[in-house]
Amino acid sequence: MLVGIKSSNVLRCFIGLVLLIFVACDGSNENSEKISSTLSTVTPIPEGEVTHSQPTPASESSLPATALSTSTATVVASTVVSASKPPITRRAHPNGTEVGFEAKRFKDVPGIVDATNFGWPRDIETSEGLVTLQKPPTKVHSLSLGHTEILAALMDFSKVSAVYSFFSDPEQSNIADLSKSHNLIGFDPEEVVALEPEIVIASRFTDADNVALLKDAGIPVARASLENSALGNVPNILLIGYMVGAEKEALLLADEIERRMQFVDDILNGNDHPRVLSISKFTSIFVAGSGSTEGGIIEQAGGVNAAADSGIEGHQQITIEGITAINPDVIVVPQPIEGANAFISELKLNAALFEVPALKNDRIYYVLPKYHTTLSHWNVRGVEQMAALLFPSDFQDVDMNDFSHYTR
Repeated sequence: MLVGIKSSNVLRCFIGLVLLIFVACDGSNENSEKISSTLSTVTPIPEGEVTHSQPTPASESSLPATALSTSTATVVASTVVSASKPPITRRAHPNGTEVGFEAKRFKDVPGIVDATNFGWPRDIETSEGLVTLQKPPTKVHSLSLGHTEILAALMDFSKVSAVYSFFSDPEQSNIADLSKSHNLIGFDPEEVVALEPEIVIASRFTDADNVALLKDAGIPVARASLENSALGNVPNILLIGYMVGAEKEALLLADEIERRMQFVDDILNGNDHPRVLSISKFTSIFVAGSGSTEGGIIEQAGGVNAAADSGIEGHQQITIEGITAINPDVIVVPQPIEGANAFISELKLNAALFEVPALKNDRIYYVLPKYHTTLSHWNVRGVEQMAALLFPSDFQDVDMNDFSHYTR
């Protein structure tokens, strides 16, 4: 949660949501025509959880795989100054804490068949059909990093049947600490079948053929959505909590997400809205437009997604000339740090970009991929860090903490 708030900030904060999407830039018609002639695009790549170098199961990667090793190079992005005041006590999480159980909050959650039934058996219905769970599952398999990160917050990680290799990458994954010593499998769906999980959680990015193979093997599969909005993932978290018998834990996590997002909104009230471009370089330069995880974080942090503002949808290739045409105030680079530092240096040395405000004012930053490209509650950390980069004076005395994993 966010702690150590300056009293002056709190007094001037008003409840409000600063979320500007598709704000038109100056000379929009002229800019659009200029961009259309300079952008080098390919077919939009579907938004996925990990848009970097590591492969993902079930075709969830939204950018081409590139082997980029991690590095101890200096982080480009500024860190947030720790608070001088004593931190506010965090609500204990999760299982030992008594919280007011609000059954009504599960009422309209998509996928819960009977929101009055908190006993067993219970039914879940998603696009893969009806699944009846006779008891709390003790062996759950997730085909996505985002869902596995959510499970790690709701239940004992030993009940997660296995992980994939990139789950152990501390730049890509928020559960690298848990995954390093966990059961590791490859991407062949037959390996999942061999695990004999009681239920498999798939995302909307999971390949339909892989899901069919699992179902044909008699393994129940539930597709749960993953959203680009931090608050939009709350119903998904409640569904998974209901699915695994962790309703209280799910409510605690939902409350924390909502509390932290409201806190950011309060501080942002009345701020200007810089145009921010999120780009990464692999074999080509890719930009995050509308409907992307990175773009959603920019908007939730009080910025304008400059790519979406320029008519770009999803992840597309872009040229240096395209970046110049978009003319962003801020550039962020969410990819493994070794590649990010090399790319940032390349951009700073490119004469074609010297007059772009982001380069001219030295506002180009590396940001942690694991906060900006996964799809889970950890995107809140991306929003918090982005807001601190965009509005450093407002967040200079705010201490930001990571989320907790489940503990007994």
